[in-house]
Amino acid sequence: MGARGPAPKPLALKILNGSAAHDPQRMPRNPAQPAQVAPELPPDLSPRARDLWHETLAQQAPGVILAAHGPSLRAYVEAVARYEEAAVLLAGSGPLVRADGRGARRGELVKNPLVSIVRGEADLIRVFARELGLTPSSVSAFSNVRPAVPEDDPMLRLLTPIRSKRRA
Repeated sequence: MGARGPAPKPLALKILNGSAAHDPQRMPRNPAQPAQVAPELPPDLSPRARDLWHETLAQQAPGVILAAHGPSLRAYVEAVARYEEAAVLLAGSGPLVRADGRGARRGELVKNPLVSIVRGEADLIRVFARELGLTPSSVSAFSNVRPAVPEDDPMLRLLTPIRSKRRA
């Protein structure tokens, strides 16, 4: 029987989203601290998975995906690459295909096997994205991390007076 409730947040995410400051007694006294090094790109990834590897590391907050998370990141990018490939094939062939005679009568309409592949890869992507802090809910939890915004951004100029009034 598995553990109940949501999986605990990694320490880096607790620190980034500020929950560590709310209740310091709940923080571990001597937490395991993996090396603050990004994972190395595996040499045998497909070209699309390589691109996804670099994109994912570039878009994630520094220090969240570490070398120790390399296998999870690899599984994630490979699942995304397989999902994209299967989704394109599924879009071209449709959700139903004609049976070739194995398990169903020849010519009968059956569910396209690509539907199961796409669904399975989507499930893998969701699981690994949550573990790596890549889902919308985990990204919104990063209250202390803000992307670099150019100073000439019109939206930033528009919101700056509002921010200063709220703080006063």
